[in-house]
Amino acid sequence: MSIKNCSECNQSFDCQTGTGNCWCMSFPPIMSPTLEQDCFCPSCLGGAINNKINALVKEVGMESFQKLADPYRSKDKLVKNVDFTIEDELYVFSKWYLIKQGSCCKNGCKNCPY
Repeated sequence: MSIKNCSECNQSFDCQTGTGNCWCMSFPPIMSPTLEQDCFCPSCLGGAINNKINALVKEVGMESFQKLADPYRSKDKLVKNVDFTIEDELYVFSKWYLIKQGSCCKNGCKNCPY
């Protein structure tokens, strides 16, 4: 395990690069760092992935994006900063999480993509 600094916010975090068991492996493979960047901390990577998801939904449409999310639907473990964030001590589901559900639950979710 090594300590890295986030390319975005410079916060230190543990990384297991090269072991195949790094925490980032639980995040959906929506994006990777550019040549100018190294790894992101969990918070910054989650934010970057959610921004990329928003852009991809607009670019390719909901139906195409749902197909991308299909392999992740059966995953029971929620990933902080990707599937949800905590705001004012409340869990707020992300657009990614709600897309994985496959349809609108009609609860007026903050990030509802439907």
